Amino acid sequence: MVAASEAEGYWTLQAQIMAANLPSIALHRKCGFREVGFRERYGHLDGVWHDVFLFERRSVRAGGPGLPTRSCDEAG
Repeated sequence: MVAASEAEGYWTLQAQIMAANLPSIALHRKCGFREVGFRERYGHLDGVWHDVFLFERRSVRAGGPGLPTRSCDEAG
């Protein structure tokens, strides 16, 4: 997914992961994502509200110095 997104010019990938999902958090960190936020009781699953971490990964190959190379409007 990282290579495909960079090939298309996207410079940021985002993920929202329930705090209890430790394997997913570990996988995202291993793939270069970093924690950028936290939301209390934000994710709803099976009738229960869960805390959610916000992660992002910024590309060093796409996007230039802090600017995206294309918008969602151009993608389609």
